[in-house]
Amino acid sequence: MIAELIGAGTLGAAGAFGAYWYLKFRSVLPMESSLRSSRKALADFTSFARETMERAFAPELPEHYSDISSYYLNKLHKSFPDSSILLFEKGAGQWRLVNYLKHFKAEPKLLAFYKWSAFDRSSAEGELLRFDDVLIGDYQGVEELFSVFGIKSALMCPFSPAAAAPERLIFMGAGNCSTFDAAQPYLRFIASQLSSISRVSDKVFSLKKEGDQLKSELNAVVKELDVAGSRLIQRARERKALYEVVTKVTGPENDPQGGCSAILNIVAKMVEADVVANLLFDEEKGELVVSPGAYGILDSDRMNYSIPLSNHASSSVRTFLTRKPFISEDAQNDPEVLAPYAKLWEIHSLMIVPISLHGRIIGVMRVGSRRKDFFTPDQLEFLTIIADELAIIIEMVTLYENLSKTADELAQLNRLKDEFLATVSHELKTPLTTIKGFVSVILSGEVGPLNEQQINFLTVTDQSVNRLTHLISDLLDLSRLNGKVEMEFQKMDLAEMIRSSVSSMLLKAQENKVKIFNEIPKNLPQVRADTRWIGQVVDNLIINAIKYAGTGASVKVTGTDKGEAVVICVEDDGPGIPPEEHQMVFDKFYRGKASASQVSGTGLGLAISKSVVEKHGGKIWLEAKTGKGIKFCFALPVAK
Repeated sequence: MIAELIGAGTLGAAGAFGAYWYLKFRSVLPMESSLRSSRKALADFTSFARETMERAFAPELPEHYSDISSYYLNKLHKSFPDSSILLFEKGAGQWRLVNYLKHFKAEPKLLAFYKWSAFDRSSAEGELLRFDDVLIGDYQGVEELFSVFGIKSALMCPFSPAAAAPERLIFMGAGNCSTFDAAQPYLRFIASQLSSISRVSDKVFSLKKEGDQLKSELNAVVKELDVAGSRLIQRARERKALYEVVTKVTGPENDPQGGCSAILNIVAKMVEADVVANLLFDEEKGELVVSPGAYGILDSDRMNYSIPLSNHASSSVRTFLTRKPFISEDAQNDPEVLAPYAKLWEIHSLMIVPISLHGRIIGVMRVGSRRKDFFTPDQLEFLTIIADELAIIIEMVTLYENLSKTADELAQLNRLKDEFLATVSHELKTPLTTIKGFVSVILSGEVGPLNEQQINFLTVTDQSVNRLTHLISDLLDLSRLNGKVEMEFQKMDLAEMIRSSVSSMLLKAQENKVKIFNEIPKNLPQVRADTRWIGQVVDNLIINAIKYAGTGASVKVTGTDKGEAVVICVEDDGPGIPPEEHQMVFDKFYRGKASASQVSGTGLGLAISKSVVEKHGGKIWLEAKTGKGIKFCFALPVAK
């Protein structure tokens, strides 16, 4: 019984062992072998992908893309050396062979066109297409090519490069399809890579093309800017020279004619001319006459050159009338030019431009050279600009001459006026003194008694004589100040002088029922001034305040030490001066509209005060007070 059990156990173990190895050899070992193969295939594909991607780059030129394509195909062929690798490109309904890798029986023709329906079907579907066993009827149109490479099975993968590039197709051919399963991911990967690189390269090419175009345009702009800059620099130099001439004309040298001459010299140097002259229109004679300051012309020749406007054969006259510039290559043999005048100045090349100002033509500029065909249109354009500047200079010369003449006449009239005022005032003062003396004697009763009416008449006469005497004194003072009156400057105490002036005005203030206050500090610094004239300024300001402030008003005199100057102010709380009259109160003979008929005066006191203060190097002004009243102030430099 035991033996039987042992035998049965042994037999069972042997059966189980046999079953195990049977299953091992039949199922497990193939699975393990397949797993190892899959791992190796994955490792090979990963290595292939890594190596190809490391070499991937965006090509800068179209031929670089072909190099990348060749590199990918070479790598694919090394992975599958028994296969043929071909690259086709679609064009005009057919497929052109652009690259191949494989040993061949006879060398195939690159760029040859082939037409096979399988190519079109793979391209249209955009999917990988596989033929495990190509029959003769299946590859109609590519028989010769398949024969050369010994292709029995085919695997093709289309890919679409950039929009601007044609469709392409990677074709793998072999004698059998044993490697096609492993090759499919390689083909898809290469097609994807080449498509992406193509799209990137297309953008690179486009950007490079745009960059090259922009660079070309930029170079053209820079070139134009260089030319324009050179012209601007030249024009700036020309303008700078012209403005220097303007400065010379208007500067302290007072040489306006020299300004025109300087411009003509500049023109001669700029265009290398031998003769440059202005022909200005003389309205009285009706002729174009050479003005002074011409370059390269003797005075004797200048005096002999004048052209009537009626002579239309003259190019200068035509330029003046039409306002169109003129240029001639050889003026001595040009029918549009008067040859005698060209020969007179010994010139051949000639340019003429109009000189106009504010739409009014005043003459022409004539520029000549002894060389033939010498001047250019650019020089003619420059000459036109010069003529515009020259017109301004000529106008300035004319205005300067007129102003100088007018200024001389005004100065002469002013001297006559001052002499007349001084003479008349002096001559009037003597009889007025006599009249006032006799009126005073009669009013005193020394020559007999007077009735009331006679006393009133003589009192009015005495007051009129006083006003007339005051007016004559003011006119004499104004005449002296406008002339070369010599001030007797010395150090003086303003505070003491103002106290004396206020004391002398107390009686006048009482008569007008005005209160006057002296608020001058005792420690004011001394000033350097003419005592007589500054005393008159103080008296004028105080007497004006008393007269115009009105009954019951108050007048205040103040002084302030400002460091470099002493400021004296006289202010009142009267009706004041309207704002619109502030700018006129220091004008000669001006009197306020509201008070002119109520208060007597000459309108010269403030004008005299202003002149005196300014001759002392000081300043006088008025300040409107808030509410009512007015304040007059003047400042004098402190004595050093």
